[in-house]
Amino acid sequence: MLALTLLVVSIAIADSVNPSTVVPALWQAGAPRGRGLVSFTLGVFLVYLAGGVVLAFGPGPALIGVLHHIGGTLEHVLEAAGGIAALALAVMLWRSRRRIHAETRLRRCNTRTSAFTLGAGIMAVELPTAFMYFGAISAILSAHAVAVLRLSLLVTYNALFVAPLVAILAIRLLAGERGDRWLGAGERWLRGAGPVVMAGAVTAAGTALVAIGVTGLIAL
Repeated sequence: MLALTLLVVSIAIADSVNPSTVVPALWQAGAPRGRGLVSFTLGVFLVYLAGGVVLAFGPGPALIGVLHHIGGTLEHVLEAAGGIAALALAVMLWRSRRRIHAETRLRRCNTRTSAFTLGAGIMAVELPTAFMYFGAISAILSAHAVAVLRLSLLVTYNALFVAPLVAILAIRLLAGERGDRWLGAGERWLRGAGPVVMAGAVTAAGTALVAIGVTGLIAL
């Protein structure tokens, strides 16, 4: 299971470089003592984890079983199709890089409830296109991991996914005025480079899925 854990960890780290969560967190950190950032992070974590739990303990195992029962052809076709979808998402991210950079700043959430709602809402919108997350869940299910291991891997994935947000909070609370300058510079950089980094990560994941699917089809 070490290989599975390393795979899940590597995907989670790549997935965590997500402008949709990090940019709002950087902006929210500009509030006094980062007010609302903890709630925002909690909203992101809980909704993303809940989506993974639903898949891993709901229809996910049944879908994996159906694929194995039908045979390898459909499974490899779906892998290739998922890779193509991921590559299409990467193209969209690349094309949107200037628009994201030019967007006006987000309005800070002034209450814990509004900050939590913002984080939860972002992830609810992101989930249908969370191809890297789906890939990690598929790997967990294909390994036929026991329920406890499945849950622990999902928690680990989501803890790593929000690690940049926790780091932002730590900088905000501990670094004082220097932290404000660092966070401001980080926000400006991420608005410009974040979509490019994300596009690169999604491209790598999509290419791997296409390669796995096509190689599997050729081998049949």
